[in-house]
Amino acid sequence: MNKYLNIFSFCKVIEGKENAIICDFQKKNIKYIPSSMVEVIKMLSTLPYLEVENAFSDQKEIFNSYITLLLAEKFAFFSDLRDEFIPISDIWESPQVINNAIIEYGFENYTITQAIEQLDDLNCQFLEIRFLACGKKNMASIEEILKYCNDLVLRSLKIYLPYVSHKASLQIYHTLKKFKKLEAIVFYESDKTKANYVSQNILFTKKNMEYIRSKNFEETDLIIDFEYYRESLQYNPYYNKKVCIDYLGNIKNCLKNELIFGNINKNSIIQILKETKIKELWHVSHDMILGLKDDELRYSRLVSNDLRKTAEGLYEIIN
Repeated sequence: MNKYLNIFSFCKVIEGKENAIICDFQKKNIKYIPSSMVEVIKMLSTLPYLEVENAFSDQKEIFNSYITLLLAEKFAFFSDLRDEFIPISDIWESPQVINNAIIEYGFENYTITQAIEQLDDLNCQFLEIRFLACGKKNMASIEEILKYCNDLVLRSLKIYLPYVSHKASLQIYHTLKKFKKLEAIVFYESDKTKANYVSQNILFTKKNMEYIRSKNFEETDLIIDFEYYRESLQYNPYYNKKVCIDYLGNIKNCLKNELIFGNINKNSIIQILKETKIKELWHVSHDMILGLKDDELRYSRLVSNDLRKTAEGLYEIIN
């Protein structure tokens, strides 16, 4: 008989206050398990199989049901080897100073290319620009901005534009699709939601910009991803390595948050990072948030709410 029952590296046991799960991040599978099964899995991770089986000799039927589940769901496998299976590190690392940013732009109040240049210097990979207008006089500027982004380290660019008409939207799409960094165009305040042209990355939503700016993610929105899991162990993936600039040039953690750390007309982004507390929310891991830290699904949840520090050093959701 094989000596060990090894848990696959991408399968993680996550305990909550009332429930526990095994999450297979490779197969995007979540399975609820009895709390008593967690102890069995912990023992299997450190001891030979027969030792664990003998420890539960008085609960043989329950033990066997746990083993059957692990094997049937392909969470584990038998082997004579253990040391050769090196566990995947839970440490999350990223070389970027800023990984992603959202810019709100109304073609006034500040020079957007100067802001984008600063983000590029910080190795920003993902940029979202929410344009507040797209009339004929604005389209030339939008094209210049997208052309400027083509030569940056930026990996992808997503833009929001106000909806005018379906015909005009398609004309805009065909005008802008030549820009290689442009990943998606979202037309907001559309007369209806349209799913056509999705394959060409053009989307329509009835929501207005105020709703888009202020809306938090739903509790049903889950991200089953190993990198996201690792990041949420140490950081808040929504806020981590992120900056936002509103239409007035104010620099924030998130456009909907009230706290302002500076203005792009007066402060450089690197100055804001060094001299203010803008990075505080970056480090609020999901284990530090009241109402979330005891949730077995906490490492798959997306927490976009504003947060406030409590006297105990934890954080509470304030909106």
